[in-house]
Order: sequence, then structure tokens, then C-alpha cells
Amino acid sequence: MSETLHIANLQERINRIEDILTSIAAGDMDARILSEVEDDFSGTEAAIDLLINDLTEELRQRDTMQKELESKLAKIQEQQKTIVQQQEDLLELSSPVSKVWDNILILPVIGTLDSQRTQVMMENLLQKIVETGCTISILDITGVPTVDTQVANHLLKTVTAARLLGAECIISGISPAIAQTIVHLGIDLSSIRTKATLQDAMIFAMKQNKRENDSKLLSRMALPNESGE
Repeated sequence: MSETLHIANLQERINRIEDILTSIAAGDMDARILSEVEDDFSGTEAAIDLLINDLTEELRQRDTMQKELESKLAKIQEQQKTIVQQQEDLLELSSPVSKVWDNILILPVIGTLDSQRTQVMMENLLQKIVETGCTISILDITGVPTVDTQVANHLLKTVTAARLLGAECIISGISPAIAQTIVHLGIDLSSIRTKATLQDAMIFAMKQNKRENDSKLLSRMALPNESGE
């Protein structure tokens, strides 16, 4: 009879071990056997508890490392966003468009031109044309050391887009080296007004502006006469 009770008790302890392991598998890392009986089987129960402790500690360390990695990744992503924003801000600042005279905009370009910067430059110029209603724009590239085919094509697109908005672009400051490069690359700028220096471009723009103003004035003066005929 006592042997039968011992077997039944052992089976209950085995069932408890299975229940504890099931709880651990379900995520309850605080579950333990904690046997109060000291016999040949209690050593096995204690060993299982030790294994659960080791597993719990390893999982906690892994969870801590995972959280640290996620935190570092979030910081890196935030830094990348900041860097991208700073680069965009620098591009904006490196392509300032100013209204220097009545109806005249100027965009001084200094440094190396790449496709991204040229794109920003075009967007800034077109936006300024829309905001101010100016019909004459000067792109001064005196400070640009060289121009490649892609950049030259962007300049052509900028001029074309400005014309679609009703503004005429003048490119000034084409150096002899850039002129030779443009000719060598076979880029046709014959449809674009170019001037050797910014001063020449300003003089031309002011004369052009005066002619436009005179033409508008004459049109206004002619309107009453035409209506009275």
C-alpha cells in the first residue's frame, strides 16, 4: 500500500513538473517547482529549477540587449534624419534666390554643381518666380569651376521651366573653361541668353526691364484712344 502511495505521489510531482514547464513555455518565467520533499527525486526537481533560473537569466539578458539595440538603432535613425535635414537645409542655403531690382531675380551659384543641388536650385528659382511675379532671372555661375553634361541639361531645363512661367533666364559668368567644356560636349545653349559677367547680365536685364515697362506704358496709353475710335 505504501509503495502504491509513493508511486502516486511521484506521478503527481511529475505532473507538476510538466505543468511548470508548460507555464515556462507560455512565458511565465517566475514559475518554479520548489519541492519541499527531500528524496532521490528532489535532486532532479532542484536541477530543473536551476535550469529554469539559467534560462530565465539568459532570456532577460537577451531582452535587455534587444532593447539596447533597438534604442541605439532609433538614435541612429534619428541622427540620419537630422543629417538629411541638415543637408537639405544646406542645399537650400547654397541656392539663394534674391530680388535685386524691380522685376529682376538673381541666383548666384558658387561651388561644384551636382544633379541634386541643381534640382534644388531650379525648384527655388521657380518658386521665387511664382511668388514675386518677376519676368527676368539671372543665373550667375561665376563661382562654378566646371559643368558636365547632366548639370548643363539641368540648366537648360531650368531655363525652359522658367519660360513656361513667363520668365526669361540669363546665364552669366560662363568661364572660358566651362565654355570649352560645353562646346566639347556638344551642348546647344544658343536658345539661352548668356553674358560673360554678372555686371553685363544686370545691365542687359535692366535695359530689358525698361523696355518691358515702356511697352506696358505705351499699351496703357493706347487703350483709351482705341476705345474712343
